[in-house]
Amino acid sequence: MGMYFSDLYVDTLGKAVFQPGEQLVARTSAAHAPWWSMGIPMLASQYLVMVTNQRAVLARHKRGWLTGDRLEEIKSVPLQQISQLKVGGMFAKKTLAIKGGDVDLSLSVRGGFLEIPNNVDGAKKLAETWQRTKALPA
Repeated sequence: MGMYFSDLYVDTLGKAVFQPGEQLVARTSAAHAPWWSMGIPMLASQYLVMVTNQRAVLARHKRGWLTGDRLEEIKSVPLQQISQLKVGGMFAKKTLAIKGGDVDLSLSVRGGFLEIPNNVDGAKKLAETWQRTKALPA
């Protein structure tokens, strides 16, 4: 089970990060664990991925050893610079691949029991939003 990002947290972070006129279109929670982490939760990162009408915002969170959960960094990529944003996988475990700008991530998106409601649907909506933006003329 990953970190739980409430609607209040997403709204608060959005007010701090979004530019005037930006509107949240979709969001999802995803995890990234390096191969050397051996499944230790303290070494994995939890991402809150938000797509607005202009860009994708990736907020990386870490679990602390003694300090609790914390926000580590926020990356932003304009939708026009993203070369790949796709969702793949089977059943309730999906993979979200994001490439573009200085971001090249393969994230694990989980859904189902004890997970954030509509998390997998949010990931699919991220990909659909990017596809619609890619189809628009420059």
